[in-house]
Amino acid sequence: MESGDPDGLRLDGAVVTVRDLVRSQEFYCEVLGLAVELGSGDAVLLAGAGESRLVLRALPRAPQVMGSIGVQYLAWVAPSAEALERIREALEQRGALTDTTSEGGIGLVEGRDPDGIRVVVVWPHIPGPGLTELPDRVYGY
Repeated sequence: MESGDPDGLRLDGAVVTVRDLVRSQEFYCEVLGLAVELGSGDAVLLAGAGESRLVLRALPRAPQVMGSIGVQYLAWVAPSAEALERIREALEQRGALTDTTSEGGIGLVEGRDPDGIRVVVVWPHIPGPGLTELPDRVYGY
Protein backbone atom coordinates (compact mmCIF):
# COMPACT_ATOMS: atom_id res chain seq x y z
CA MET A 1 0.00 0.00 0.00
CA GLU A 2 1.47 3.35 -1.02
CA SER A 3 1.29 6.41 1.17
CA GLY A 4 -1.51 8.72 0.09
CA ASP A 5 -3.32 5.95 -1.79
CA PRO A 6 -7.04 6.90 -1.69
CA ASP A 7 -7.93 3.20 -1.53
CA GLY A 8 -5.54 2.62 1.36
CA LEU A 9 -6.12 1.94 5.01
CA ARG A 10 -7.73 4.80 7.00
CA LEU A 11 -8.85 5.30 10.56
CA ASP A 12 -12.64 5.15 10.45
CA GLY A 13 -13.35 6.16 14.00
CA ALA A 14 -12.58 5.88 17.67
CA VAL A 15 -14.36 4.77 20.82
CA VAL A 16 -14.17 7.10 23.81
CA THR A 17 -15.38 6.07 27.25
CA VAL A 18 -17.32 8.81 29.05
CA ARG A 19 -19.09 9.10 32.38
CA ASP A 20 -22.25 10.92 31.23
CA LEU A 21 -23.39 10.00 27.72
CA VAL A 22 -25.90 12.84 27.26
CA ARG A 23 -23.49 15.52 28.50
CA SER A 24 -20.67 14.26 26.27
CA GLN A 25 -22.94 13.85 23.24
CA GLU A 26 -24.07 17.47 23.59
CA PHE A 27 -20.45 18.62 23.87
CA TYR A 28 -19.21 16.84 20.74
CA CYS A 29 -22.28 17.80 18.71
CA GLU A 30 -22.23 21.46 19.73
CA VAL A 31 -18.46 22.07 19.75
CA LEU A 32 -17.33 19.92 16.81
CA GLY A 33 -20.57 19.83 14.85
CA LEU A 34 -20.89 16.04 14.94
CA ALA A 35 -24.31 14.47 14.42
CA VAL A 36 -25.91 11.40 15.95
CA GLU A 37 -25.91 8.52 13.47
CA LEU A 38 -26.92 5.63 15.76
CA GLY A 39 -27.60 5.21 19.44
CA SER A 40 -28.29 2.60 22.10
CA GLY A 41 -28.77 2.70 25.84
CA ASP A 42 -25.12 3.13 26.74
CA ALA A 43 -23.45 4.24 23.49
CA VAL A 44 -23.89 6.63 20.59
CA LEU A 45 -22.21 6.83 17.18
CA LEU A 46 -21.45 10.40 16.12
CA ALA A 47 -20.44 11.30 12.57
CA GLY A 48 -18.77 14.34 11.11
CA ALA A 49 -18.21 15.62 7.62
CA GLY A 50 -16.40 13.13 5.46
CA GLU A 51 -15.61 9.86 7.16
CA SER A 52 -15.01 10.90 10.78
CA ARG A 53 -16.83 8.79 13.36
CA LEU A 54 -16.73 8.83 17.12
CA VAL A 55 -18.42 6.34 19.42
CA LEU A 56 -19.14 7.54 22.94
CA ARG A 57 -19.60 4.71 25.42
CA ALA A 58 -20.93 5.39 28.89
CA LEU A 59 -19.16 3.82 31.86
CA PRO A 60 -20.08 6.11 34.74
CA ARG A 61 -17.60 4.64 37.24
CA ALA A 62 -14.63 4.06 34.91
CA PRO A 63 -11.28 5.40 36.14
CA GLN A 64 -9.42 7.93 34.02
CA VAL A 65 -5.68 7.36 33.68
CA MET A 66 -3.78 10.20 32.01
CA GLY A 67 -0.22 9.79 30.75
CA SER A 68 -0.37 6.02 30.38
CA ILE A 69 0.15 3.83 27.33
CA GLY A 70 -2.62 4.28 24.77
CA VAL A 71 -4.32 7.11 22.96
CA GLN A 72 -3.61 10.46 24.63
CA TYR A 73 -5.99 12.54 22.52
CA LEU A 74 -7.65 12.66 19.13
CA ALA A 75 -6.70 15.48 16.79
CA TRP A 76 -9.44 16.81 14.54
CA VAL A 77 -8.87 18.89 11.40
CA ALA A 78 -11.07 21.93 10.89
CA PRO A 79 -12.21 22.54 7.30
CA SER A 80 -11.16 26.22 7.42
CA ALA A 81 -9.64 28.92 9.61
CA GLU A 82 -13.17 30.22 10.22
CA ALA A 83 -14.30 26.81 11.47
CA LEU A 84 -11.28 26.63 13.78
CA GLU A 85 -12.28 30.01 15.23
CA ARG A 86 -15.88 28.84 15.70
CA ILE A 87 -14.63 25.81 17.63
CA ARG A 88 -12.37 28.03 19.75
CA GLU A 89 -15.35 30.24 20.59
CA ALA A 90 -17.55 27.23 21.43
CA LEU A 91 -14.89 25.84 23.78
CA GLU A 92 -14.41 29.24 25.38
CA GLN A 93 -18.16 29.68 25.95
CA ARG A 94 -18.24 26.32 27.76
CA GLY A 95 -15.20 27.18 29.88
CA ALA A 96 -13.42 24.27 28.19
CA LEU A 97 -10.73 26.14 26.20
CA THR A 98 -7.21 25.39 27.45
CA ASP A 99 -4.97 26.76 24.69
CA THR A 100 -4.84 28.48 21.32
CA THR A 101 -1.57 28.63 19.43
CA SER A 102 0.02 28.69 16.01
CA GLU A 103 3.24 26.99 14.99
CA GLY A 104 4.70 26.65 11.53
CA GLY A 105 1.53 27.98 9.90
CA ILE A 106 -0.66 25.47 11.74
CA GLY A 107 -3.34 26.85 14.03
CA LEU A 108 -4.21 24.74 17.06
CA VAL A 109 -7.09 24.96 19.50
CA GLU A 110 -7.13 22.73 22.55
CA GLY A 111 -9.84 22.12 25.10
CA ARG A 112 -11.26 19.51 27.42
CA ASP A 113 -14.48 17.57 27.04
CA PRO A 114 -16.81 17.16 30.07
CA ASP A 115 -14.71 14.23 31.35
CA GLY A 116 -11.43 16.12 30.99
CA ILE A 117 -10.40 14.31 27.80
CA ARG A 118 -8.21 16.51 25.60
CA VAL A 119 -9.79 17.71 22.37
CA VAL A 120 -7.31 19.09 19.83
CA VAL A 121 -8.35 20.77 16.56
CA VAL A 122 -5.88 21.99 13.94
CA TRP A 123 -6.02 23.87 10.66
CA PRO A 124 -4.75 23.35 8.00
CA HIS A 125 -4.29 19.61 7.73
CA ILE A 126 -0.93 18.28 8.89
CA PRO A 127 1.39 17.99 7.10
CA GLY A 128 0.90 21.38 5.55
CA PRO A 129 2.86 22.80 2.64
CA GLY A 130 6.55 23.09 3.47
CA LEU A 131 6.33 21.14 6.73
CA THR A 132 9.63 19.34 7.29
CA GLU A 133 9.20 18.15 10.88
CA LEU A 134 6.38 17.44 13.32
CA PRO A 135 5.45 20.51 15.34
CA ASP A 136 6.34 20.01 19.03
CA ARG A 137 3.09 21.60 20.19
CA VAL A 138 1.00 19.15 18.18
CA TYR A 139 2.94 15.90 18.74
CA GLY A 140 5.33 16.60 21.58
CA TYR A 141 3.11 15.67 24.53
